[in-house]
Amino acid sequence: MPTWKPGDRVKVISRKQTEADKETNQYFPHMAHLTGTVAQVFSKDEVAVRVDEDAMPKLLADVHTEAVRRMRAKFIESLGEEQRRKLSKEERQFSANFVLLLRSADLEKGPKAPPKAQPSLLDDDEEEYDGTSVRTDVPYDDASVPDQSKRKTKKELAAAEAAELKRRRN
Repeated sequence: MPTWKPGDRVKVISRKQTEADKETNQYFPHMAHLTGTVAQVFSKDEVAVRVDEDAMPKLLADVHTEAVRRMRAKFIESLGEEQRRKLSKEERQFSANFVLLLRSADLEKGPKAPPKAQPSLLDDDEEEYDGTSVRTDVPYDDASVPDQSKRKTKKELAAAEAAELKRRRN
């Protein structure tokens, strides 16, 4: 297994998701084949990867773009009128990084970085923010996951707690 350092170009491998992955939230199938740059190495097995926006599938890119749009609007709305006037177009049109925390075993050497594109500065840089609005055309969750999860009974919680304690002792 290679040792990664900040600045290394990487690609997420494709593999089946295991039960351990589901518990730790460190690998999902939709992350396969994403490319990016190592941002930080936390331990031998934990690596933060800044994903290339060009490498994102359309759905992921749409969700990221919408999140950035809302962040910008909320930021601008939180400022006073005088502070808003002092902001440059570049400051109003900031971008957000899309970073994943991955296991180093799920990474392989990636392609060279794509050329840096100049951020397009919109003429209409005042973005509206409505904290209550929700996009219905972007599926944020897996359709196979029910909207309401079944709550465990006290008996089930006690059994799960006992099993976890037993697992930790062994």
